[in-house]
Amino acid sequence: MTAQIVMLVEGPTEEAFVSRVLQPYIGYASAYLTPIVVHTSRAADGTAFRGGGGWIHYHRQLQRLIGQPHWTLITTLVDYYGYPPDAPMCSCVGAHNQPACVTARQEAIRASLPHDDRFLPFLALHEFETLVIAAGASQTTVLGSGAVAGAFRDLVSSANGNAELINNGPSTAPSKRIAGIVDGYSKVRDGVAVLENGFESGLAFTPRFGDWVSILRDAGTDVAHDDEVERGDDESTVSDGQIGTDR
Repeated sequence: MTAQIVMLVEGPTEEAFVSRVLQPYIGYASAYLTPIVVHTSRAADGTAFRGGGGWIHYHRQLQRLIGQPHWTLITTLVDYYGYPPDAPMCSCVGAHNQPACVTARQEAIRASLPHDDRFLPFLALHEFETLVIAAGASQTTVLGSGAVAGAFRDLVSSANGNAELINNGPSTAPSKRIAGIVDGYSKVRDGVAVLENGFESGLAFTPRFGDWVSILRDAGTDVAHDDEVERGDDESTVSDGQIGTDR
């Protein structure tokens, strides 16, 4: 049986990333990933508006997902940068040192919802464009430009090889850096395209994200192992029955 992993994601960019990049990387035989963009409101005709919004929308949908028994793993893909102010917070005093701060917020999210071993909240440090920079830094050209690839490598080098530590300020966040390097940058069109070409190699520059991806892959491996054990038990039962009959 294939693992069923559901991800509550921040918007259509993350949805496209999960479907076009992460799912092929994980493999359909290991796990089937279902990205769900958070619903923020609903019109009178039933039309749902998706993406962003306050944490209350995430909380409600996570409660519903936790209540559904068919999921192998329930997780999130939400940016740390622009984290909703009404979301569970860390207990940092003064500076928000990373990755301790983002890890504390993930634990606060987990504690705010009913306990379930399947629930693994994840916040991307600092935002989706961190992955784009990491993937681009591993390529010789990005969007047809060697200069862009070089600029991305310089950004990663400035963060001591960890793209997740690139600043998250209003003018220095990864998305703002890319906007200053790639004219007319589009998250869905350009960002996902860069990741389609260099996602795996870019994981070397995003250790936290890489650990999360490994957990997703392991969830599929664990389900496959459990299936093998169950089949082995069934075969053993049949064999024992046959031996008894022969006697």
